[in-house]
Amino acid sequence: MTKLYKGISQEEFENGYFYATELKEFAQSLGIKTGSLRKNEIEQHIKSHLFGVAQGELPKNVANRQTGGARDRLAANSFVVNYVSDKATKAFLREEIAKRAPQLKDKSGQWYWLNDWRKGQIGADQRITYQDLVDKLFELMTTPGKLPRIPSTRFNNFITDFLADPVNAGATRADAMAAWETLKALPAQKTYQAYKQSKA
Repeated sequence: MTKLYKGISQEEFENGYFYATELKEFAQSLGIKTGSLRKNEIEQHIKSHLFGVAQGELPKNVANRQTGGARDRLAANSFVVNYVSDKATKAFLREEIAKRAPQLKDKSGQWYWLNDWRKGQIGADQRITYQDLVDKLFELMTTPGKLPRIPSTRFNNFITDFLADPVNAGATRADAMAAWETLKALPAQKTYQAYKQSKA
């Protein structure tokens, strides 16, 4: 597998597969503050720093909590200041949703995109309440069809695409994981489409 180093080319970087801990350490060695940035957000900062590549505004490093601050009181009118993404918070949000739509079920990706929205609002200096979070979560849960793919989960996206392809009818998750390991070793984008092209 490709290793991270300061002289890495853009092609090597984009075709490599790196773990979050590796990216974080590498970014910090370049002087990039990683803080609460997600894996794909760290990748964006690295590409901007090394290659001048940026797709729009770079994601901001938005802390979930103030240093030493107690967690927020879970109430609709509480402002989101010291947010904790745990079972208690999710249970509260689900309870508020149930008051509006008792039969509404979770949707894949809803927590990722809720946090993405929350960080975007706080990064833009907008004051939001837990009622705002409830409203956004309701919007996500009632969105027709699937929510957008989570950009940082290449492995999960690959497994899903592999098993959904009729060409692989009857394949097991173990087969998909073996294919993923093959792709990881190749100098190619880490997508199922790139895997299919390599096999062709």
